[in-house]
Amino acid sequence: MSTTKLKASDRQALFRKIATVLKKEYGGSVPKDQRNVLETMLFACCLEDARYADAEAAYKNLIETFHDLNEIRVSSISEVERSLESLDNAAWRALRVRDTLQYVFEKYYVFDFEPLRRKTMDAAVKQLAKIKCLSPFVQLYTLQHSLGAHVVPMDETLCEVIAWLGLIPQGLPPDKAAEEIKSSVRKPDAALLCHLLRELGADPKFKSAFKITKSMLIDGEVDASDAPERLRALIKNPPKRTKKVSKSRKKPASPKTGTATKRSKVAKKATATKKKVTKKVTRPKRTAKKKTTRSSVRKKK
Repeated sequence: MSTTKLKASDRQALFRKIATVLKKEYGGSVPKDQRNVLETMLFACCLEDARYADAEAAYKNLIETFHDLNEIRVSSISEVERSLESLDNAAWRALRVRDTLQYVFEKYYVFDFEPLRRKTMDAAVKQLAKIKCLSPFVQLYTLQHSLGAHVVPMDETLCEVIAWLGLIPQGLPPDKAAEEIKSSVRKPDAALLCHLLRELGADPKFKSAFKITKSMLIDGEVDASDAPERLRALIKNPPKRTKKVSKSRKKPASPKTGTATKRSKVAKKATATKKKVTKKVTRPKRTAKKKTTRSSVRKKK
C-alpha cells in the first residue's frame, strides 16, 4: 500500500494502531504544563527534534542561566547558545528564542504575548509568521497548545519517522507534511500522537533507524500496510550501536625513563666488557749474556 493510495480513513486507522504500540513504550499521555503563550513558544524552540525531558531540562537551564527574559533578549546568540548546548543545533534554537523575545518586546513593550489567544486563527497565523527565523513546528505547536487549534506540529524528526512508516512521501518538508496528515488525525489525538512519534524519533536507541535507502524503496520495505508490525519489531530489536575500535598505541617513554634506559644500556655494555677476559701472552725473559771484556780474558790467563 503506497502513500499515494492511502485514504484519510486508512491512514487514521494506522495511526491509531501505531499510537497503541508506542503507548507501551512512552506512556499514554502528554506531560502537563501550565505555560503562557510566550513560555510555550520558548519551550517549543527547545522541543523541536528533541525528547520532552531533554527539552524541559534545556528550557529550565535557559531560564535559570539569565536574570530575566530581557537579559536573554539583549544577549548574543553565542551566549544564549551556551545555555542550550545540551541540545542539537543549539545555535538555531538560540536564534529563534532571541528573535521571539525581540518581536514580542518591540510589539508590546512587555514580555506578554497573551493577546494572541484572542485573535482568530488566520490572524494568529499571520502574526506568528512575522517573527523572523521561527520554524513551522514552533508556529504550529503554539497554535495547538495555546489556542487549541486542530493542527499537527511537525518537525524533521517526525517527518523521518512517519515517512519510514510509509504514511507520507519521503523528503516532504514539515509544513507540507503537517497539511498532508491533518485530515487523518483527529483533533483530540493530535497532541499525543505527535508526542509519541517525537519520543520515538529522538530516542537514542533508534538513532539512524529511520533512514530510508533506495534499496528499501525498491524492495518495498517501506509499506504502510505493515507499519505497526515493523514498528513492533524495531522496538523489540533496536539496532545495535557500532563501537569505533581504536588501535592501542604504545605510550611514549618519558624523558626520565628514556635517559634511565640509555644509562642502563651503557652500564650493561661496560659490565659485559669487563667480563670479557683477554689472556695476555707472556714472552719468556731473555737471559743477558755476559760481555767478554779484555780484563776477563787476562784473568783467565
